[in-house]
Amino acid sequence: MQIVEVGIKLKNNFNYYDTFLKNNGFYNDFNVKTHDIYYTNKNLDNLSENEMKNSCIRLRSCNGSSFKVQNNLLKELDINEVSFNELIALEKRLSECDYKKIFDTLKYDHHYYKKGMNSKIQLQEIKDIGLLVYYDNSIYYELPLEEQRKKLIDELISYGFDEINYNTLGLDKLKTLYYKKECYSKNQNG
Repeated sequence: MQIVEVGIKLKNNFNYYDTFLKNNGFYNDFNVKTHDIYYTNKNLDNLSENEMKNSCIRLRSCNGSSFKVQNNLLKELDINEVSFNELIALEKRLSECDYKKIFDTLKYDHHYYKKGMNSKIQLQEIKDIGLLVYYDNSIYYELPLEEQRKKLIDELISYGFDEINYNTLGLDKLKTLYYKKECYSKNQNG
């Protein structure tokens, strides 16, 4: 089963959508500043967004906390958490295993919902990329990929995102950072 997530770059600023959603009955129930650092020993050329993500060890810090080690691809790396003070030593260990830092990202993530929704709308302010709306819905996971995508877009339109339509492609964050130009696809989880 493959899950479709759309991540569409928006035209207006965060305050516009925050006000718009709140005025339409949505509640902002979660806000976080996320710092992710990705390391890989692989060539990422011609990989999909999901393949890139799965080819990297990711360190994640939320709201200034220590980094949690996610997607650990090294058996030798037997740690779950790294403080800021330990980051240089960890990068040296990774370098000895031919891993290099490939992405260093910062985003502000804001979640919105209203009663009756099965999922949440995420507005993400991503440094060096812009503002994106991310959305998926578990009630569609069993559907074919294109049908999942259409239903997600239908929902976003019903919530007032009228700048989005079936022809609107989502922005692939890692591919955009890797190639240093905006890269688009139909599934940001693909």
